[in-house]
Amino acid sequence: MMLKAPKFWYLKRDTFLSNSLYPFSLFFRLGTKIRNLIGKEKQSKLAVICIGNIVIGGAGKTPVALKIGNMLKEGGYNPNFVSKGYGGLEKNNTLVKDWHSPKSVGDEPLLLSEIAPTWIGLDRNKSFELAIGNGADCIVMDDGFQNPNLQKDFSIIVINGEQGFGNKRVIPAGPLRESISRGLSRTNLVITIGKISDSVKEKIPKHIPIIGANFKIKEDDLILKSQKITAFAGIAYPEKFFNSLKLLKANIVDEITYSDHHIYSENDLLYLAEIANKNKSILVTTKKDMVRIPKSFRSLVRTIDGFIQLDDEKLLLEILSNVIENKINS
Repeated sequence: MMLKAPKFWYLKRDTFLSNSLYPFSLFFRLGTKIRNLIGKEKQSKLAVICIGNIVIGGAGKTPVALKIGNMLKEGGYNPNFVSKGYGGLEKNNTLVKDWHSPKSVGDEPLLLSEIAPTWIGLDRNKSFELAIGNGADCIVMDDGFQNPNLQKDFSIIVINGEQGFGNKRVIPAGPLRESISRGLSRTNLVITIGKISDSVKEKIPKHIPIIGANFKIKEDDLILKSQKITAFAGIAYPEKFFNSLKLLKANIVDEITYSDHHIYSENDLLYLAEIANKNKSILVTTKKDMVRIPKSFRSLVRTIDGFIQLDDEKLLLEILSNVIENKINS
């Protein structure tokens, strides 16, 4: 079952709930420590570039993975994506096809498959092997940073400026998958999206390179400026999407949130259409949400099509090329 991120996770102060749940966070951290002790990393012949985050969701790792996939293709490489396929019913290792649905393979793999061949399945080590058979010369793994059984030749952590590290507490007292120091100790590079606070900067060790980035909206979507909009989203941190619309100076008359990875039903769309009709507004959602909407209703909804713009794309491509070439020649 997919749940919404509690609001207290992102408050900059301790709350009764975060303090009450703190003992359970200690058990979660202990479980993570045991998992790491007994886990055994399996080796792959290909370079594995892991795109992860320390918070439970919403940092922007999938848009960054899409950007890196495109960069590597333009650089002459043949990357394959590997994903667990979170939220999908398919557990076997499968190459995502255009006829797959988010219910079967998850929403993120459908977006990734638009860029490069994408493998899903619980056994991601097997997906690595299948990618080799598919002619890949490198792998971009969306998530998996906390899994000790998966090889990572280069790990990139994505930090969203609006989100930061939340209240800096581990699940369930906060949004962290592990402690900040532990996560950053295994990180090769950090990509920050938007402006990050000084308190977040201070947590990143000086030896870890940081590349800034921003989420940009395509010019075609600028026509949303001043339009009346009913905005809805089923993502981990919907505030990021709503704020993007506000930057466009859109007139948001209603904000509706669903649980992360929510699969929309026809009744959901009829309800949303009724609200938009009453408000005399248009329905707008994220690209990730759009793939979870029944095809017969997609004409009723608009998306904002955004992309990641890196401050130093040339530097990142050079770093990743070195990682890939070193693996090929090892």
